[in-house]
Amino acid sequence: MSNPEYHSAIYKINPNKQIATRIIFKDYNCTLLPKKIEFNELAEILSKMQKICFEDKNVNNENTNRIIDLLLEKKDKTFIVAISLGYLPGVSDVMDFVDGGAATVQKSNLEFLKFQQPWINEVCRSKFKDIPLGKSPVNIVMEMIEKYIKLYLMKTSKKIDGMYLYVEKNPDHGNADFLLKYYEKYGFKKMAHEDNEYFYMYKGIKHSPSKLSTNVSLKKSINSQSTVSTNGSLGQNGGKKTRRNY
Repeated sequence: MSNPEYHSAIYKINPNKQIATRIIFKDYNCTLLPKKIEFNELAEILSKMQKICFEDKNVNNENTNRIIDLLLEKKDKTFIVAISLGYLPGVSDVMDFVDGGAATVQKSNLEFLKFQQPWINEVCRSKFKDIPLGKSPVNIVMEMIEKYIKLYLMKTSKKIDGMYLYVEKNPDHGNADFLLKYYEKYGFKKMAHEDNEYFYMYKGIKHSPSKLSTNVSLKKSINSQSTVSTNGSLGQNGGKKTRRNY
């Protein structure tokens, strides 16, 4: 079988218009992915993938509708979705991918961080055919999310200090120890904070230094936030049970 060609992009979410707009990076091909995509089509792509990675059969489009609700959510809202989809030669329909990786990213403090931070959710890898082994599309997804945070998000907020995710202690699929080790290979470290349901993980990202200064004060701010993040006081976690990572 031929190697699939991967088309990858970040989609910026506009809940008012229910449209997601493609943001491209020069390192990744994205010609098959539409410049704009409606929420229902984006949710169909994600729910198709989750039939495999989460074993969700999407009965009566329940999962598709759940994802649309996530994209429309006002509290801890989703602001980007990252996708990397593999296509065999000659394919032109965006839904005809044979492999794919995806994740959503929300802004939240989860009621225990000092500031809102980007949280990665709905991480999914789905292969629909036996294909030659190559770079995982989840690798591409993680790379793009980190690039977006550094090139876009950190330019508008000095309080952003990295990327975060959480792992269920008793997941329906897989096990927590495997998932913790899995995310460690992407540079995430387990945080001191945990609760009855979740472990929390964090990967620090440095702000680019200012051209006019050494940015000493900014570095102090980042270090202060990181200390709160990894050793923060316990608190109730809001709105997370609808999110999941594979």
